[in-house]
Parts: sequence; C-alpha cells; structure tokens
Amino acid sequence: MTQAFPRSVRALVALGLCAAALATTSCSTLQAALPEGFATRATAYPVSGHSPRRFNEPVRFGPYSALQMREGDTFSWTLPFAVADLKRTTKPVAFTLVARGEAPVEVQCLARASWVGIGSASRRLEVDVGALDGPMLDCGLRMDGESPQRLQLGRMGHRMSGTLEAPWGARYAVESLHGYAGSRWPAGTPTAYRVGLGDDTVAVVDVVNAGRVHLADGLDAGQRVYVAAAAASLLLLDPELGE
Repeated sequence: MTQAFPRSVRALVALGLCAAALATTSCSTLQAALPEGFATRATAYPVSGHSPRRFNEPVRFGPYSALQMREGDTFSWTLPFAVADLKRTTKPVAFTLVARGEAPVEVQCLARASWVGIGSASRRLEVDVGALDGPMLDCGLRMDGESPQRLQLGRMGHRMSGTLEAPWGARYAVESLHGYAGSRWPAGTPTAYRVGLGDDTVAVVDVVNAGRVHLADGLDAGQRVYVAAAAASLLLLDPELGE
C-alpha cells in the first residue's frame, strides 16, 4: 500500500522535471531512456493512436496494427464507510494485432485500480490497495492455433512489474522504466516498459508523447508479432487509472 500524491502535485513535479531535463529542447521531443546498449540491437517504431488517444482508434507502429479495437467505458464506483470510502475503477479493452504474412494475435485486457480514501476533501489521504485486488493489468493473448497466454502487470508504489507468458515457453519479466533520455532526473509515472529475460531485453515500450516501440532484432517474425501485441496492450494502459 502506498500513499498517492494529488494529481496536481504530480503535474507540477513533471513540469519541473521537463524544464530541468530539456533546457535547450522541447518537451515534445522527450523520449524514455533505454537500457544501456539496447538501441544498437533493436528497431524503433514510432507509434500512432497512443497519444493523443481517441476512443476505439487503432494503434499502429511499423508493420503492426492493433485493429478491431473494442474499448469498454471506464467504470467507477465508490462505497462509503463511516471514516473512509473505497473506490474501484475498471476498464476493459480487446483488439487483434495483425502484421502482413503473420498469424494474428487476439488480445483481451482488463485494467483495474482500487483506492481507500480517508478524510475530508481539503485534507484527504488516498491509499492504493490495488495489490489486494490482483494485477492492475490482466490480459489474455492468443496466437492463431495456440493456447491463450497471460500478460500481468501490478503496481508497487510508483513502479510496476509483472510477467508475459509466451507460446514458445518463455516467461518474460515486465517492468516499468522511469528515466528520460539525456536526463538523470527520474519520473514519478512510467516513461516506458521493459520486457526481458534476465539481462536480455527483447522490447521497450516508450509511452512518452506519441510513443515508440523498440523490438530486439534477435526475435523471429512470430515472436515479434506476439511481443508487439503485448506492447500494444502496454501502450493502452493508463497508469493513473482511478486516481
């Protein structure tokens, strides 16, 4: 459980970090920092459809497209108690990731967040209890002819971590990154998500500005389309869901 800072405070901090990190450039050029050496052995694809985000718009990067997008409405409810209240927010999404000449990957995801609020509006403390409610992001991914596999991501303080299961038997670690390229200042919310096995990074999903997806050159075509489907799922996740 972690205390949540008001969104207005986080916005001011982010603005200050942007100004400090980019004294000579524009915030619109800001990108996530990549693991050391990864850029030289990966292909980077600019993203469309991530930010700005329009309801049910496809997400595309390089040869990969998340089509047949079916986003459900964000649903929230609050249950008041004598000295506190419980808030829960959920958002479903489903799509099919396609690339020419490759088997499609069907994806269904549910994002959820739970908070306990204590105190009045002027002096309010909110505590993230999402860890007691399961992973924040829970997805099923199915390649044509294969059994469904899972992508799960949970929040641990300001960081996020989880796993991606693959049809070829691999179980990748997924973790949030919080750095900006060219800056030593960290970010409170994720700037990217790393997918890897130990020290071997296979993908980085940059969620800063319009976004970029970096896929390791060592992946074969089938692995790349599957990891691209996981990348699209991470692009669609709002890490501040329910706040």
